[in-house]
Amino acid sequence: MKSPTAWNLEELRSRVRMVQPDPDQVLELINSISRSIQIFQYHMTTARGAMKGIIDETKPQSSENLMLIFGVSERQDQFAYAKIVSEANILGCLYTARSLWDLFGQLVNALILVAPLTVDCCNIKSVHGLMSASPLKVKLDGLLKSHWYTYVEAFINTTKHRQLVQHMMTVSIEKDRAGIRIGSFAYNRYNRTKLFKTYWCHEVLEGAIEVKNKIIECGRLLNASYVNHDAQPGAPLS
Repeated sequence: MKSPTAWNLEELRSRVRMVQPDPDQVLELINSISRSIQIFQYHMTTARGAMKGIIDETKPQSSENLMLIFGVSERQDQFAYAKIVSEANILGCLYTARSLWDLFGQLVNALILVAPLTVDCCNIKSVHGLMSASPLKVKLDGLLKSHWYTYVEAFINTTKHRQLVQHMMTVSIEKDRAGIRIGSFAYNRYNRTKLFKTYWCHEVLEGAIEVKNKIIECGRLLNASYVNHDAQPGAPLS
């Protein structure tokens, strides 16, 4: 049974098959979004469990945690591998969360815009800018201005084009906590620099989940409009 808060992709597929003159490309976009959500879930689960049994979170200031930080633990090789698994899957998680939105932009481009953009010029921001006023556009506007979308976008662009963001084990006496922290970084774009602070790993993952889940909200709005109106590109969305 479908969750009442789920995005009904099968409903959207059925409508696309019914009204699109050449539905195959749009159906492949929908399938790509569905698979990407599964890939996101894989990276999320793997990142969350990477340090299980390595870092003792119940005793943050234990001697073993401190030895891991100083590189003198007998389990140093296990720790190093787990740390790479953690970092790789955090990267995968954030990359997938961000790419989902450009796939969604391609979908909206194909179904909604009066004059669709070419594939190479299409991304979620360019599509948002061309959309007519609608609840979907309002929801997208909120996403694009949100802290965690901005963080994910800056993180991905930094790691892709500039350098990897620090990924380090930390024991915090103040917070009485041990775990992986994602370092602070500055992101400069269009001559404007924004500084993103340090976060615990679980905070970044929760932020990525928030960004991913917004696509479900937007997808439901797309269905409510596209499935129930005349489905012609450019028709106003209710």
